[in-house]
Amino acid sequence: MRIIYFHQYFSTPYGSAGTRSYFFAKQLINSGHEVFMVCLSDERCNSGLKKPFKNNFREGIVDGINIIEFNYKYSNKLNLIGRLLVFLKFSLKALKFSLISNADLIFCTSTPLSIALPGICCRWIKGTPFVFEVRDLWPELPVAMGLKINPIFLKIINIFEKLSYQSADQLIGLAPGICRGIIRKGVNAEKVNMIPNGCDLDLFYPPENYIKENLEEIDININQSKKFIAAFTGAHGRANGLDALLDAAVELKKIGNKNIHIIFIGDGSKKLQLIERAKIENLDNCHFLDSIPKTRLAEVLRKNIDVGLMILDDIPAFQYGTSPNKFFDYLAVGLPVITNYPGWISELIEENKLGKSVKPQNPKALANALLYMSKNDYLVKEYSKNSRILGTKSFSRDTQSKNFCKLIEKAFYQNKNRRNKYLLNQIYNFFKNKVDRIIATLALILLLPILLIISLSVLVNLGRPIFFIQKRPGNKSEPFYLIKFRSMKNKYDDKGVLLEDSSRLNNFGKWLRSTSLDELPTLVNIMRGQMSFVGPRPLLMRYLPLYSYDQNRRHEVKPGLTGWAQVNGRNNISWERRLELDTWYVDNRNFSLDVFILFKTLIKVLKREGISYKGQDTMPLFKGQNK
Repeated sequence: MRIIYFHQYFSTPYGSAGTRSYFFAKQLINSGHEVFMVCLSDERCNSGLKKPFKNNFREGIVDGINIIEFNYKYSNKLNLIGRLLVFLKFSLKALKFSLISNADLIFCTSTPLSIALPGICCRWIKGTPFVFEVRDLWPELPVAMGLKINPIFLKIINIFEKLSYQSADQLIGLAPGICRGIIRKGVNAEKVNMIPNGCDLDLFYPPENYIKENLEEIDININQSKKFIAAFTGAHGRANGLDALLDAAVELKKIGNKNIHIIFIGDGSKKLQLIERAKIENLDNCHFLDSIPKTRLAEVLRKNIDVGLMILDDIPAFQYGTSPNKFFDYLAVGLPVITNYPGWISELIEENKLGKSVKPQNPKALANALLYMSKNDYLVKEYSKNSRILGTKSFSRDTQSKNFCKLIEKAFYQNKNRRNKYLLNQIYNFFKNKVDRIIATLALILLLPILLIISLSVLVNLGRPIFFIQKRPGNKSEPFYLIKFRSMKNKYDDKGVLLEDSSRLNNFGKWLRSTSLDELPTLVNIMRGQMSFVGPRPLLMRYLPLYSYDQNRRHEVKPGLTGWAQVNGRNNISWERRLELDTWYVDNRNFSLDVFILFKTLIKVLKREGISYKGQDTMPLFKGQNK
């Protein structure tokens, strides 16, 4: 299966962004699928491509993934208009790529919501199966955060959001609140699947008896042997509410605590304000690091950090509507966790004894939770052990990736035949039929002298009749009479039974077949609309009961003078492979593929390749695969 995977912020583990799409793409590849990842250049991401951009575009293969990257630099420090312009540019480029590509399935993962545009268009124009992954409910979350949005623009976004959900064949929500939000838009609950973020267990696994190192190597000089280090990793934006950590740091300063230090790792629109406030209030127990690659982050968390911090602004929509990467990183490395907002993550922490959950907007409670953990080493060890157990048992990346792959395959197999019914295919089939008949008529006129010469040669070398006419199954298995030049003599045994093909095929007949000149009268079938220049070859009527369900789908289109099987082995491949190639053509036919087949056919004819099956003069009879 050829999958076009749209993720604006795709990153390998060498970037500082989430790696969910990287591991999902790898799982698809390991399952035998071809993946094209379409993304943009982002300061937090690392696509793995090294070569420079040319016309704001570059492509290449990274760990088996075909990467298509656009150089529309995005940063969460951009203002709203700047972000929207980047989103629009990328979505339009993604749409163009999806329409000209021959995708078996389109997968889009938000944010932003505009990423769904290529999936929606390919779903309704081409009938391509479409799966949409929703990481945030948009515009629900911005509205809940108090962001003022023009009412007309908000109405448009709401319509687009609903269209995105209704267009998708399957939807993935990363949190229970996201799944419920999708269903509230009128989507059938059976189409909605929860696959939360996962733990990169191999990347974050802590070695036994590790020794904490000083943080000098990451530009923070803390004598860590005497300190308790808490870390927040991820975006420093409005939604994160990180002033709550500075408030807790103030409370720790008030009581004279010098042991607990808080590290902020990441970037975002509020980071400079946080740094400035820490300076003004002399919060020397707070330290700020830039975003670091996932591989390096794993090392820092593993060697230097005592507790992971889950901090968000006090907004009810966040409680069940987020699936933070940082939480699953903490589980993977085996860190206890402190959170300051209720919801499904807080419930996991409490139920599995992973750490502490405190009420929002309560800096004293947050400071006390840090103090409590810093003084109870045995409890920290227990929480750490429980974190790793939960991550391994319930949220391993391997399990999540396999569930994802199964869902993608389900969406494809349930909807793969739909593509033949949609607009572009209808237009393509209409014009293909007209063009085929016009070209066949002109060819018959231009080739009339050659046809007469071959007719005379057949008469001299093989006798009458000149033409071989036989009933064959056409489109929808409707019979028609195929016309070819005769290439074998009519020889019978003593009982009047026609001899084997090899006994009736003389040198002239072999030459006629090897040059494919015996096929020229088939132009009459094309002119009459019974056949096409490109399509599965028409076989014998008696084979119809022998086909499996999939093999019989070769009759969903008109038979062809040449086809995908003919340019991929012709008569020198097995029946099973030949029929498999025919079915593939039915599902993937388009104008560019037809042109390619015609061009390759010309080369095959000139080289006279694949004429016979493993040294035999003719193809053996088909005896059926799955009756």
